[in-house]
Amino acid sequence: MKLLLSLFTVVVDVGLPITLYYVLTYFGVPDILALVLSGTIPFVSVIINFIFRNQVDVTGILSTTGFIASTILTIIQIYITLDILLQLNSPIISFAMGLVFFITLIPIKVGSYQMRPLLYHNFKFMEMGNFKGVTEDEPIPERWERHWSTYADFRQTFIVLTAVWGFALLLDVPFRILIIYKTKFADKAGLVGGIVTFCYMQIFVLFSVIYVKRMIKLHDKRYKEKEGVVIADAANNEF
Repeated sequence: MKLLLSLFTVVVDVGLPITLYYVLTYFGVPDILALVLSGTIPFVSVIINFIFRNQVDVTGILSTTGFIASTILTIIQIYITLDILLQLNSPIISFAMGLVFFITLIPIKVGSYQMRPLLYHNFKFMEMGNFKGVTEDEPIPERWERHWSTYADFRQTFIVLTAVWGFALLLDVPFRILIIYKTKFADKAGLVGGIVTFCYMQIFVLFSVIYVKRMIKLHDKRYKEKEGVVIADAANNEF
């Protein structure tokens, strides 16, 4: 079920908008209009999920951010002809997504809703994690919220991961600019930049794997300690 939900989300928020964009441009629709129309799909998905499911559709947010950044770049390129903008198209979109990661670290509260780190919302939206509920019927999203409110190490995990991946996405632009100006052949800059980006991203992947494993062990330890205290208190109350 979780896999089907993930696939459906990716299709609606990424596959469908991209397909629509290429179909529209194929039939002669101007790039800007095609980007705006295609970007409305993930945007509407984000709104629907937030209103009706009280969930944050992370894939939709990132997809919408990408379309907004692409639209702005396209408008700029109409008035300003700079070769470097063409080569930085993809990195600038990554940069915009990185900003979204960092913005979600701000604890903004609107009514009953309080912003959480983007990666927390992502895993919660996919209903991942094998958290023990207060009852067997307790919904998974509620288990996530309870763990967030109760365990500092749980909060720390998602704050750190969101900050690290936000930084990783922001880093793509300065790396690409450096490569563009240092590469002798301009047509090779895109390929070299792509390889460099892929390589340094593996460092962040490795860090994430090691860090998550460490924090899971710590969280399990804290959870068992807390559970033990609760059982001990219950036993004392009986006497």
